[in-house]
Amino acid sequence: MSLSPAQRVFRFAPSPNGRLHLGHAYSACLNHDRAREVGGQFLLRLEDIDLARCTPELEASLLSDLAWLGLTPDAPPRRQSEHFADYEAAIVALRDAGLVYPAFMTRGEVKGFAALHEEREGRPWPRDPDGAPIYPGLDRDLTPIERR
Repeated sequence: MSLSPAQRVFRFAPSPNGRLHLGHAYSACLNHDRAREVGGQFLLRLEDIDLARCTPELEASLLSDLAWLGLTPDAPPRRQSEHFADYEAAIVALRDAGLVYPAFMTRGEVKGFAALHEEREGRPWPRDPDGAPIYPGLDRDLTPIERR
């Protein structure tokens, strides 16, 4: 199935919790330019759910930097913090379908688990595209009492 140009969506999704850095600027430029090349859309999604670190001032700075770079999104930014109710509804639906379970391991514990596995098994633990170890799913089968 081929997508129409309007269905080709490229997005940039930074967290406005600091200044725009070179890697993010490159990603934004790449997605903007690719969208323009194929007649698609360039959208901005602000990952602003860390309400303590993401501030209106940093968001304004980010938007100013993007404008300075000549990057104009094709729609107003989508602020993740404005959609908490949508995410809660999705979690409830997934939970009702039995597809959600709590996870109690910290990122550090997952990293330690992966390192121990790699040492014992002599092969790499699966990782996400950013290189972080994939959660091993150890909490999936806990009983309700163990979860409490």
